[in-house]
This record gives sequence, structure tokens and C-alpha cells, in this order.
Amino acid sequence: MLLFTTCPFIAVAVLFAVASSDSISSDNIAEIAVVDDRTRKVMENDTVLLPCDNHYTFQYVRWYKEKQLLVDSRDSNETLTPDGIRLWSNGSLQLSHLRPEDTGDYSCVLKTDNDTEVEKMHSIIVQYPPTVMTEPEGNIELPIGAVFQVICEARGVPQPKLYWRWNGKLVDNQLVGNRLSIQIEVGSREQSGPIECVANNSIGDIAVAGIFLKVQFPPEVHVTQHVVYTKVGLRSDLECLVEAVPGGTVNWFHHGVPMTYDWRISRYETEMQPNGSNLQFNTVIKHTLTIRSVRDSDLGLYECRAENRLGFKSAAIDLTGRPMPCVFKINPGVQSSTSHILVWQTESLSPLMEFKLKFRQIPSASMTPQTLDVEIKADWTILTIPSELSAGPIHITTYTLHGLQPASVYEVVVFARNHFGWSESSKIVRFATGGEVELPNYSTEAELYSNEELSSMENEEEKREELEELNEIYDSNSVRSISASTAVNCFVGSLSLTTLIILKEIVQCNVMK
Repeated sequence: MLLFTTCPFIAVAVLFAVASSDSISSDNIAEIAVVDDRTRKVMENDTVLLPCDNHYTFQYVRWYKEKQLLVDSRDSNETLTPDGIRLWSNGSLQLSHLRPEDTGDYSCVLKTDNDTEVEKMHSIIVQYPPTVMTEPEGNIELPIGAVFQVICEARGVPQPKLYWRWNGKLVDNQLVGNRLSIQIEVGSREQSGPIECVANNSIGDIAVAGIFLKVQFPPEVHVTQHVVYTKVGLRSDLECLVEAVPGGTVNWFHHGVPMTYDWRISRYETEMQPNGSNLQFNTVIKHTLTIRSVRDSDLGLYECRAENRLGFKSAAIDLTGRPMPCVFKINPGVQSSTSHILVWQTESLSPLMEFKLKFRQIPSASMTPQTLDVEIKADWTILTIPSELSAGPIHITTYTLHGLQPASVYEVVVFARNHFGWSESSKIVRFATGGEVELPNYSTEAELYSNEELSSMENEEEKREELEELNEIYDSNSVRSISASTAVNCFVGSLSLTTLIILKEIVQCNVMK
């Protein structure tokens, strides 16, 4: 909310005068802008010449400013003449290095030879560029909901025009005066930035003064990676970005216990460079927790917690040695009507032990444009596939599913396991076997996005519990059927057939049964 109020102008007199005389050199004398027959304008620091009536011979001459005597020709002591003032022999008065306070009315009183007095009047207006100041000024931090007022006062001749500028945008440029106020109600973080009062009178440069408003808010915490993959012996860096006004304190926790630091575990802060947006008036600090030579005991959930007097917020990072989620790749080969070749890739810093593959058929009655993307409650078939030895962290696996139904659509998902446990699930991929069947075109880009939106609406807590159950079973070395699924961000490649149908993929996140 903005409220503008004009206030009475605080007068700052500025006058100027310049005169010329045929008998006096005009070198270094300012050009004169004549307002009327006795008022002239000059610029600050100019030199002007005020002529007295020299049509008469005179006995002496006196000059006054506002009825106060400046100089008398009968006084031969030049030390009594004020600085910057010189009286010429023809009675003219020269004023040098004019200042705003030299503005005023000047009069020349000349005593003629016949004992009569002749008086000549002049007015000087000294023009100068605007100056402006605000109250308050400098940096101001206020919380959302605060209401405050900024007062702006300007000086200059001619009278400056005033207007407000907020974050570089004009708020109003029609208000005129030398005193102006603006009332502001802090409503959001977007109001952070400079609030400036600008004064302009076309003399010299414009003048700008104001405040820099920082809107206070509780900390905001973001992490660059929610899951950091590692293995024993490696170095790992956990990072979180914190923004808060006023600046907050940041602490790290491991499984809810405050961190202790030594030569192996340390922390440091880095100030991020602003990106130039409005919101970036506030400093973003990157907080890094460094763990050198990771141990088994270092794995687990970490919390980056930031706090200031307005509140606190935290973000979690999982440091794990488990494999990354698998990614299904495109298989350009020709598929048969009763089998299908699957190719997937995963990354694990520790050797892989096995995969768990789950697939199920989608009933043909459900294969319509309206029902194809709806969750199918069919039973999963679960296969355990040993991992082949692979040099390096990247593992590519090929597996052929046999005994499939011709002209059918299937869903498939895969997990990977190493010494630290099971990975999160891959994304669910659909493929089709060859045969006489008409399948709807469900691989359009828009429908793919719809599937992702549908997947994001699934119950995250339920998926986390299922993944925990999967890893608990692994940890206890028990042997039983496993049902688990979580939604993860993976690339899903499309699979193609060169038979009667074109195989296309749809990404969908499902809860495993």
C-alpha cells in the first residue's frame, strides 16, 4: 500500500545577477539570463557585474544587500571589503564565486555632484543543482506486516520536482515540492530492494537518496542433492543452500544427533553470487559438510537446519552406499510375440550382487485411451537375477522375458542390490509383445506428462515404508517374496517393435503389490 503526501516547500533562495558596463572589461563575467529589467539569473560559482547608473558624475557610491551596507567608495581600506566583492571606479559592483546565500536584492546609491542621490536596484538569483535527503536512510530490515514511512526533502533552485523510484520503477513522477512522504506496508519478500527519492530541476545532475529495504523472513533451505551416493573410503560433500533475513545459524545433524567436527569431518560456508533478480537482494549461503574417508557409521540421514529469530527450517540429505535407481534403455531389436528383451543401466560405487525384476500383464480390457493410464491391480511376477561382474561403477544388464502372451502390454520395474542394500525402484516402463492387436497411441508427449503428474500424487510415505521393508529383509538375510516400490526420477527409454504394432513407453509410478 502506497500513500503519497506533499508537504510545504522549504524555500531555499537562489538568485542570480549579472551586469555589464561599457567601461569595464567583461572577461570572466557570466552571461546573464534576464527575468525582468532588474532581475537576472546566474549559476553557482559564477562571477557577475552589477552596474550603477553611470550617466552622472558622482561624489561617492554605496552598495547594499537587503539594506545592509556592503561597500562604500569613500572607504579607502580595501581590507574592509568582503571576500569576492570588488567595487569598480565607475561604481559597478563585481561579485565572484557566487553561492546560494548571495541570492537577494542589491541596491546602488550614488551621490551626484549636485548633491542628489540616485538609487538603482538589482536582484540576483543563484541557481544550483538539487540535493535530496531521506529520513530514515541506509539499510532497513522489517518483517512482513510492518508499516513505515519514508520522508524525502529536497533543495535546489529552480524548485526540484520529486518522485519515488522503487526497485528501479517509477512510482509517481508528477508530484512537485521539496518535501514528500511515502507510506509502505510490507507484504512480501518481493518488496525487498532500493526505495529512492529522485529530485530534478534541470540544473546539473539529478539527485537521488533513499533506503534499501530488506524484508525479514524465516530461513529457506534447499539441497542440491537429496541423495548422495558414496562408498567406504571415499570423500563426500553434503550441500544445502540457506537464505534468511536476518541471517541465521546453521547446524548439521546425523540421525538427529548434532555433528561433532574433527580432521575428518568439517564444515564451511560459501557466499553465492547474486543472480540479479528481485529476490536475490538477499544473500544465499551454501553450507557444505565434508566427510573424508567415509565409514559405515557415516552413512544415513543428515539434516541441515537453519534458524533465525523468525523461525527455523531444515532439509534432509541421505548419504548412502546403495546403488542408484536403474534406468531402462531403448532396445531397437525386433521382439517376438512371446518374449521381450529388456536392457537397463545402473550405477553403483560398490560391486552389485543381484537385481529384482517385477513385471505384470495389463488386461486387454483395460487397454483403452481412457483406462490405459489407470493403475492396474494385477499380480506382479517377481524374478531374482544375479549380477554379472563389471569393471567400473556403470553396470548394463540385458535380460529376456520368456513365456509372454502375444499381442499384450506389460509393465516392468527393477531394483538393484549391493553390499549396502536395495536401490530405489526404477520408473515403471510399459512394453508390448507382437501379435494381432490394436493398441491406442499412448506415447504422446502430453500423455507422458500426465502419467508423471499421476505418479507424483501417490502416497510417498507408503512407498518409503515398502523400500525400508525391502532393505530390512536384505539386512536380516531372510528369504521370502518381496513387494516394494518407490517413485524416483529416472530416464525411461522407449522400446520399439517392427511387427504389427509400434512399442511405446509411458512413465508411471505405481505402488508394488
